[in-house]
Amino acid sequence: MKSINENLQKQALKMLEGKEVDLIIGWEKGTDLVKTTPVFVDTPEKVNRLTYSPFAVTNLVKYLLDYQNLGDKIGVLVKGCDSRAVNRLIQDNQITKDRVVVLGIPCSGQLDPVKVLPKVDPTADLTGVEDKGDSFVLKTSKGDVTLSKKEFLREKCFACENPNPVVADVLLDKEVAKTSKNNDYADVKALEAMSVEEKNNYWNQQFNRCIRCYACRNACTACSCRECVFDMHEPYWVSKKTTLNDNTVFHLTRAMHVAGRCVDCGECDRVCPVDIPLRKLNQKVLKDIKELFGTPTPGSAAETESALGRFNPDDPEEFM
Repeated sequence: MKSINENLQKQALKMLEGKEVDLIIGWEKGTDLVKTTPVFVDTPEKVNRLTYSPFAVTNLVKYLLDYQNLGDKIGVLVKGCDSRAVNRLIQDNQITKDRVVVLGIPCSGQLDPVKVLPKVDPTADLTGVEDKGDSFVLKTSKGDVTLSKKEFLREKCFACENPNPVVADVLLDKEVAKTSKNNDYADVKALEAMSVEEKNNYWNQQFNRCIRCYACRNACTACSCRECVFDMHEPYWVSKKTTLNDNTVFHLTRAMHVAGRCVDCGECDRVCPVDIPLRKLNQKVLKDIKELFGTPTPGSAAETESALGRFNPDDPEEFM
């Protein structure tokens, strides 16, 4: 991935020196080998902090909302799954395309730090990554480590819909071939096959762990309300206590609020500190919307409308 990083820093330097953008939102090395963290580069001197690796998982598009009213022109790095969020925010009138420069990175998969960490020396520095097609070779200061994609990729990558960005002003590497299978929603179908009592017990076990930190909401690009319903005092929708009932109301309400706009980036799953499988909940809604309205994953194309943001007299009305 040396070429991606060289192109990234070269392009970023050109854009900042030429005043094409005021800021570039990207990734930099984190506290250990398997982590990256968002970085906000606003001067040419900071360009060397920008990096990309199979650990650059954070969907940076969410940060565009912090600049929507400031007038700055922002460059943002995106992978394929992230890029759908750019289209979705434009369609929601949260940002305008003329104020965003999208730097796209073709992605052949992201490694799961939890799986990788036991295989590497956490005190080593990551000096490079080589993509071998079916594996990644991590080049570290304490030796090379080869990791099979079949074993070490994040679960969401096995059904990647867009390995290449669906929107990009600058593509930082050549496009990659789609190698993953189409999403068959196997996990969702397994839940659908349960009895009502089994489903209730399953989700009770999940939501009972929730500490209501709101990390899922804060990381979600579809959560863009000026005032969140759960921060309102009038009406008072849920208490601040983490009871099962209030946790259930929170998660089900949030799932309905992002229905038709969730781009399936998986950030809600990733940031949950107690490992609630929130993506399964959102994918159930996404699967139903696709089946009922025949629409693609939100943000897949610039002109795609939200299935729940328009009226069609031919829409199914099974509830009537």
